[in-house]
Amino acid sequence: MFQPIFNFFRHKADYKPVDLSKTNLDRLGINPQDHDELSNYLNQIKKSLNTKVLYGGYLEERSLYNNKSLFNSDHKQRNIHIGADFWADAGQDIVAPLDGIVHSFADNEGFGNYGPCIILKHQDQQNTFYSLYGHLSKKSLDSIRTGQIIKRNHKFCRLGKPGENGGYVPHLHFQLIKNMGDYKGDYPGVCHLSDLEFYKNNTINPVDFLEL
Repeated sequence: MFQPIFNFFRHKADYKPVDLSKTNLDRLGINPQDHDELSNYLNQIKKSLNTKVLYGGYLEERSLYNNKSLFNSDHKQRNIHIGADFWADAGQDIVAPLDGIVHSFADNEGFGNYGPCIILKHQDQQNTFYSLYGHLSKKSLDSIRTGQIIKRNHKFCRLGKPGENGGYVPHLHFQLIKNMGDYKGDYPGVCHLSDLEFYKNNTINPVDFLEL
């Protein structure tokens, strides 16, 4: 059954896919590093599809990160997205897709980074896994504490503005992780091709999980 990720958008028709791959944007002549150009493009897609939220990006090769030094270190450009993005207006309330507890949180500052980020821990009958919420508002961290219980469909954070979310057009980076290792308040959301198999095996497709 479909599970919304935003409080005010609870119908499947409110969510439509968008292709922000390097191949597609190159074909259209869209520069994703230009904030206004990308924002205008996303708004045009929303209008043409008559929808509220655009989503996608799991395992998508992107040029969005070309101008961000965070993804261009050690002679390895990280450009494969390993979460799903949900493009909506800043200030939108985000709801937990299932019961969990707060594993960790942090304000990951710097251009291209997550900005405020919250990670929840989930346990079903057989497995433990984690959900990550990046590019949040700074106020989202004010009332969060480690070990806090977050119930399914509970509003627990909000989308941030470009000045606080790492410099991006407002969107939620939503990622499902099987093993967090030693990470707290952070986990790679973009990888290099040489590391793709590892991250494919350690993540879950968020779009399938939400049954979009």
